[in-house]
Amino acid sequence: MTALVTMGEMEQHLIDVIRSLRPGEVVSYGDIADDAGFHGRSRAVGHLLASTNEALPWWRVVNSTGRLVPGNEVQQAARLRSEGVTVVGGRVTRARFGRFKPAE
Repeated sequence: MTALVTMGEMEQHLIDVIRSLRPGEVVSYGDIADDAGFHGRSRAVGHLLASTNEALPWWRVVNSTGRLVPGNEVQQAARLRSEGVTVVGGRVTRARFGRFKPAE
């Protein structure tokens, strides 16, 4: 991406990446930013997820250590578990796809 991308364009790129997440896939805010072409903009991802009216699979996004969204841990853990993700102590420890997929 170039430096001339507007905030609306950046948000659309982030939304596109978030929408592409599959059931059982868990990634970090930074992963979303990187995949959208905005390295280092993980906070923008968090802000987008907290403020958008778009129907996005927010529960598939956690921090880089797997920590669930503060205040939404119970709901997020339930959604992730229904997709086959292992959550222990408020953190994702294993997922079918993404950052927390076991090494093969």
